[in-house]
Amino acid sequence: MKAAILIASLLSPLAVAGQCDTNTGYAKANYTVTTDTVANKQHTENAFTLWRTPHQVAKQNPQFIELWQQLRNQQMRPIRYFQHAQRGIEYQPSEVQGEQDWSAKYQLVSNALLEKMTLKNSAGEGCELTEHYQYQQAETKIELTWLANQQLVKEMRISSPSYSRIVALTTVEHNKDAVTAQFAKWDNFQTTDYADIGDNESDPFLAKMINLGFVEHGATGFYDAQGNQLQSEHQHHH
Repeated sequence: MKAAILIASLLSPLAVAGQCDTNTGYAKANYTVTTDTVANKQHTENAFTLWRTPHQVAKQNPQFIELWQQLRNQQMRPIRYFQHAQRGIEYQPSEVQGEQDWSAKYQLVSNALLEKMTLKNSAGEGCELTEHYQYQQAETKIELTWLANQQLVKEMRISSPSYSRIVALTTVEHNKDAVTAQFAKWDNFQTTDYADIGDNESDPFLAKMINLGFVEHGATGFYDAQGNQLQSEHQHHH
């Protein structure tokens, strides 16, 4: 009897409609970001990787990794890691300026914004359940393709008369071991508490970070709900 059940489950991986068995709490999702500004006809293309476990999320850019930990008291603690130097800067929740929303970090679009949006249609089921949302605020229009059961943005288009931005998912894997291994690797980097940086200015790495503006106070807002980079995003090349 058990064999028959096993075969049946193999034949229909989506046996339970609406369910997604993939371990969506663990993800490595690669995104591209394309931005066009109207005034200066500027076209930029960037890429980042979103890594997450149930209580940690990291956004890996070419220059640095922005990691947020969700603490037991619902507070959030950011750590900024620098891959090349294998170093990190840790912040306390009290050092983070502005309201931070865990859902906005975890899934790139906050639950609050999702609730404001209008569901246009949905397609697929299980892990592939895809919902299309729209939202208009003044002259800004947001169109979202949302993988509901994976809690992942498939595509988000933000357009206004002055600029347009497209955030698009290119690949996603839900490999718990690979994801936890990556977080463990970052965890092994040498870190300095933000509060102690002033006492360590002779450290060449920290001196360089101060110089680049990566550690000035309030530099931990990082991104707003639309994924726009906030202050102290100095472009620099190695």
